[in-house]
Amino acid sequence: MSRTRKDARRQQGTVIEVVKVGSDAFDLLINREIFRHNAPEAALPELLCIRYGFCGEEYEAILEEIEREGKKVIVL
Repeated sequence: MSRTRKDARRQQGTVIEVVKVGSDAFDLLINREIFRHNAPEAALPELLCIRYGFCGEEYEAILEEIEREGKKVIVL
């Protein structure tokens, strides 16, 4: 089975998934493991901005995609 660079990078890096599960609730997964279940929207800035540096316009773009698609996957 061949592996591309993209696949190799994904396996070595951190993968954050934010999944909308309610009107103001989210499941947060890090490397496919539940980090927070049913977290309020107020918990997102702590994880995305403070911990991983997605602030300002980047944070807003992430929220827009979550609203539109129901989830966002971020590969670091």
